[in-house]
Amino acid sequence: MRLAFMRLAIMLAMAIMAASAPAAAKDLPVPFVGCRSDGQTGPLAAPRNDGHAPMVPAPLAARLAWYGSNTTGGVLAPRGRRCFELYGSNGSVLMVSPSGPGPDPFAAKLTGSAIQVSISLGDTSGRFEAARIAARLFPDRKAFVESVIAEGIASRSEFPLGPFPHDRIQRVSRSHVMFETPARVEGIGTMTRLRPSADPIKGLVWMDADNNATVLAVRLPPAQRDLSDYIVRAMAPR
Repeated sequence: MRLAFMRLAIMLAMAIMAASAPAAAKDLPVPFVGCRSDGQTGPLAAPRNDGHAPMVPAPLAARLAWYGSNTTGGVLAPRGRRCFELYGSNGSVLMVSPSGPGPDPFAAKLTGSAIQVSISLGDTSGRFEAARIAARLFPDRKAFVESVIAEGIASRSEFPLGPFPHDRIQRVSRSHVMFETPARVEGIGTMTRLRPSADPIKGLVWMDADNNATVLAVRLPPAQRDLSDYIVRAMAPR
């Protein structure tokens, strides 16, 4: 059941990206990079190219690659990066960075240039993270947040209401929010494995009808900020 949902989430993310990417006269394919995984049932080899790498505008194609994983799906990121995925019954996390997650991916904290895509499943132990995200960004998910608090496992104080004070929020739809967490502060962008640094974090958060929360967080250096904007907007609905 969980695997079926993961596969559905992957297909949905790919469909959103394909439908929402800006039209271009000369869109070109980008290379596929498979990402190894580790988690609840042990290590998984990197997947092979499944043909779902998106087409992107020609000026960007030479700078981007598609990093595909076993359960989270995939994400556009600058070429030459390393990637790794963690997975379990709570959901999954795909990390892409210049040097990879380090010797212990389970404890990885990303302090520099990095991209993360995470899925928190709303009907498993991932519901706690999904509810924290919902409390911050989706007021219409109040009933879901209250149901998680009512379990008595986590205190109400762990689910602050409303956006972080420094975050810039753009509501794309009832279920999609774009954000920017400024440099050196906590925000939605650091509710991930990305730690505050000298560069801002841009991203997209969305929740489906089953309260599964997906977070895309992108932090790139100034010379690649145009890629940050494209990666985020390519995943946003139109």
